Amino acid sequence: MKPSQKMCQLGEGLWCPHHQTQTQGDGAAVIRSWEDNPSSDIDAEKKPFTVKVEVDLMQVLLTVLSLISRTWRLGVPRAVVFDELHFAKFVSLYLKNIFFFDVHPPLGKQLLALAGRYAGFEGDINFERIGADFPPSVPVEMLRAFPAVLGSLIVPMVYQICVEAGLSRYAAAIAGLLVVFDNALLVQSRFMLMEGMLVFFSTLSVLAYLKFRNCSREFSLMWWFWLVLCGLAGTCTLSIKYVGVFTMLLVLSRIARDYWFMLDDTSKSDVTLVKHLFARFIAMVTIPVLAYLFIFYIHLRILNKAGPHDNVMTSAFQASLEGGLATLTKGQPLNVAYGSQITLRHVENVGIGQPCWLHSHAHMYPIKYLDKRGSSHQQQVTCYIFKDINNWWIIKRPDRQELMVENPPVLVKHGDIIQLVHGVTSRALNTHDVAAPMTPSNQEVSCYINYNVSMPAQNLWRVEIVNRESDNDNWQTIKSQVRLIHVNTSTALKTTGKQLPEWGFHQLEVAADRQINQKSAVWNVEEHRYTRSSEKESQAADLQQAELIPLKPTYLSFWAKFSELQMKMLTSNLDAKLEHKYSSGPKDWPLMKRNIAYWMSPTDNSQIHLLGNIVVWYASTAAVVTYLCLGVFYMLRRQRAIYDISEAMWHQFLFLGELLVGGYLIHYLPYFLEERTLFLHHYLPSVVYKILTLVALGDHLYSVIPKTTIWPSLIKYGSVVLVAATLHVFICLSVFTYGSESLSPHQIRSLTWVSSWDFLSH
Repeated sequence: MKPSQKMCQLGEGLWCPHHQTQTQGDGAAVIRSWEDNPSSDIDAEKKPFTVKVEVDLMQVLLTVLSLISRTWRLGVPRAVVFDELHFAKFVSLYLKNIFFFDVHPPLGKQLLALAGRYAGFEGDINFERIGADFPPSVPVEMLRAFPAVLGSLIVPMVYQICVEAGLSRYAAAIAGLLVVFDNALLVQSRFMLMEGMLVFFSTLSVLAYLKFRNCSREFSLMWWFWLVLCGLAGTCTLSIKYVGVFTMLLVLSRIARDYWFMLDDTSKSDVTLVKHLFARFIAMVTIPVLAYLFIFYIHLRILNKAGPHDNVMTSAFQASLEGGLATLTKGQPLNVAYGSQITLRHVENVGIGQPCWLHSHAHMYPIKYLDKRGSSHQQQVTCYIFKDINNWWIIKRPDRQELMVENPPVLVKHGDIIQLVHGVTSRALNTHDVAAPMTPSNQEVSCYINYNVSMPAQNLWRVEIVNRESDNDNWQTIKSQVRLIHVNTSTALKTTGKQLPEWGFHQLEVAADRQINQKSAVWNVEEHRYTRSSEKESQAADLQQAELIPLKPTYLSFWAKFSELQMKMLTSNLDAKLEHKYSSGPKDWPLMKRNIAYWMSPTDNSQIHLLGNIVVWYASTAAVVTYLCLGVFYMLRRQRAIYDISEAMWHQFLFLGELLVGGYLIHYLPYFLEERTLFLHHYLPSVVYKILTLVALGDHLYSVIPKTTIWPSLIKYGSVVLVAATLHVFICLSVFTYGSESLSPHQIRSLTWVSSWDFLSH
C-alpha cells in the first residue's frame, strides 16, 4: 500500500495530507487533490487573518420567508392563546421575584421574562381564562417576538443540517420550504409557548454536532466551538422541557459512537485518544451540568419571595422565602419542648400533590367499612390539605399529666419518647393492631377513646430525627425532619396519599407501617408555640426565655433548594392524566387525527388551531416507514452478498438513518409509555426529524437510480409537486393559523378534511 493510500483510510473527520480527504457519514468521503486548487490553500496559510464569506442565497431567502411568516400580525389576537395563560403569568411572577412552581425547567420562562424586562413590562397581569384580553401594559408583540424569531431560525438550521449531512442543496431547499409551510410549527412559534424554542435548540444541537463531526482540524478553535455548542444547545433543550433529554441522548450516542470507531484507528496514539475522550467529557458532560445548575441558580436567586405555589415545597423551603411562611413563623420558638403546641406537616406531597398536615376531629371511624371489615371505632386521624385549628397537637411527657411548657423548657431530643395530644379534643395519638381503612396492610391510626373495653391505650411514640448531625440533636421547628415510631408495635406514622370516603370527609388516610425507612413517614414541625398558662404575660415570658426563629427568612443553601425543587419537578403529578376535549395519544399524531383549539374570537368565527400541514405530515410519515423498509431490504440483500449500492453510499445511508430516523423515533416512541394527558404539540420535536428523513430519502433515491431511466426526473418533478401541494394546503389552512378571517359554517365544514378534526362555530 502506498503512503498516500494509507493516509486516505484514516478515521472520520481526518484530512489526508496528500489528497486532503475528509470522511463524511460513516465512510463516505469527499476527495480533492492539492492540484484541484493549487494556490487557494497556500494563500490562506500565508494570510492567517483573511476571512472568506460565502452567502447562500437560498438559505437567506428561506430565512427571510420564515421570519415574515412567523412575525406577520404577531400582536393579533391581543388575547390569551392556549398555554399563554400559564406562561404569561410565569413571566409576571419572574418580574415580581415571586416564587412559582412548574413541572418544566425554567429556561423558556426566563427568556420570555428577559424579553418582557427589555420591553419595560412590570408584570401587571390579571386574567384567568383563555381568550381574555391582555391588559394594555403587556407588551404582547415583544413577548411573542422572542419565540417567533427562534422558531424562524429553525428553517435555516434545517437547511444547513441537510448540507452538513451530505445532502444536496436541492434537498436542503425542499426541507427548508416544508418547515416554513408547516402550519403546526408556525403556530407554535408565534405565541408565548415553549415548543418553538425547544425545537430551535434541538436542531441547533444536531447542527453543531454535524459541524463538529465535519471539522477538519482536531482541537482547533472551531472544533472546540462546535463541540461545546452541541453540549450547550442540548442542555438548553433539556432546560426548556424535560423531553429535551431525548435530544441530549441522540447527540451523546452519536458522539460516543464516533469515538468508538476512532478507537479502531491505529494511526492515533493512546495520548490522542485520551485527549479526545477528555474533550468530549468536558464539552458534553461537565459544561452542560454546570450550565444546567447555573440556570436553576438564576431561577432560585430571582424568585426569592413567597407566592401562590410555595406550599408545594417543604416548610424549610417556604421559610427561606420572603413573606409567606417566613412571616408566619418568625419569632416562633426554635426548639420543640415538652408542652409545645405544634402542627406537623408531611414532608412529601403525596397523593394529590399538595401539602397536608396531621389532623384529627371529633368523628369516629365507622364500625364497619364497605368491605365488611371492622374498625376500632376510635377518633379519626387524617392528613388535611388545609390549615385548620384541628391540625394543632401538644407534646406531652409520658410520666406527667401537665400539658404546659416547664420553666426552663425541657427540650425534646432525638430518641425521646413522647405522647401527642390533640389540641381540640385532648385525645392522644394512638395506633394498634387494627387494619387501616384504605390500606389494610398498614395499621389504623386514631386518637384513643376509652370505651372501657379490652383495648388498652398504646400511645407512646419515639422521635427519630432523620437529618440529624448527632444523636443528641434537639428537635427543631421547620429544620428537623422526623419519623414518629410507635413504641409498642415498631411502626412509623405515615400518610398513604389515599383519600378517605365521605365518612372521612375525603381527607387523606394516615396509617402506621412496619416499613420505617420511607419518605411517606417523614414529618416536620411547621408552626410552633410555647404556652404555660392562659395569661398573655406568662406566654410572653415563656417566649423571652426561648431561642426564637430569626425574623429574617431562614437560610437554605442553593444545593438544598435545588435538590428539593428538582425532586418535586420530577415526581409531581400536576400533569396527571385528566380528561380534555382536545387531548390525543401518540398513535393519533403521525397522521394528525386530532387538532387543538388555541383561540376563538368572542364575536365571530375567527379561530386559531394547532394543525399541521397534512401534505408534509403524511408524506414524511410515509418516508420514515419507507426508509426503514429500504434499510431492511439493503441488509437482506447484503447478507446474500448482493451489493446494490457502494460502500460509501451504504455508510451514508446508515448514518442518515441513525441520525434522522433514530432522532424521530427517540423523540416519538417514549410517549407510548406516558400516562399523563398528551396533546398534539408534544409531537412537534419529532416533526422536524421526519421532514429531514423525507428529503434524505428522496436525495438517496435520486442518487442511486440510473440517470438513463425516467425515475430521476419523476423524483425531481415530484418534489416540485410536493412543495406546490404543501403551499396550497398551507394557504387553505392559514385561516386557522393566523385567525385572521371570520369563517362561515360552510367554510368550516369544507376545511374539515379529517372527520376527527374539531373546529369551533358560534
